[in-house]
Amino acid sequence: MLTIIAPIASAILCAIIEFIRIELSFGKVSNVNKLWSITIGILFFMVCLSVSVGYYDDLLPHHVLVYSIYFAACRGMFYDVMLNILRGLELDYKSGTTNSRIDQFTNKYSFWMTKAIYLIIALITGYIWQRLLLYSI
Repeated sequence: MLTIIAPIASAILCAIIEFIRIELSFGKVSNVNKLWSITIGILFFMVCLSVSVGYYDDLLPHHVLVYSIYFAACRGMFYDVMLNILRGLELDYKSGTTNSRIDQFTNKYSFWMTKAIYLIIALITGYIWQRLLLYSI
């Protein structure tokens, strides 16, 4: 169960850290703010993966790929919503002036449509991940 909850908690913690970073105006120099977010996200991913499979010796690349997709989908579902809540914005707020390529792509679709897509991806990869843990590792 921890393997399922850890990426969700990680996304929420990343949003809290990003909110604090924004409030303190830390890392405002040209795209350094994205570097901070990515670095924290990668660190949380490594912690979540370690917690999820720390007691297995034969972790294979396709296991990491499935977990990576699951982790990214969980982050996509919860990070923006939590950050919007912390900033006092509407839940479905999307910046029209973003320079993030991922945001530019997802801004083409409605906020809730992208969350539904992330949810479907997370459900599928979360199920596959659980099967991998039970049977192939």
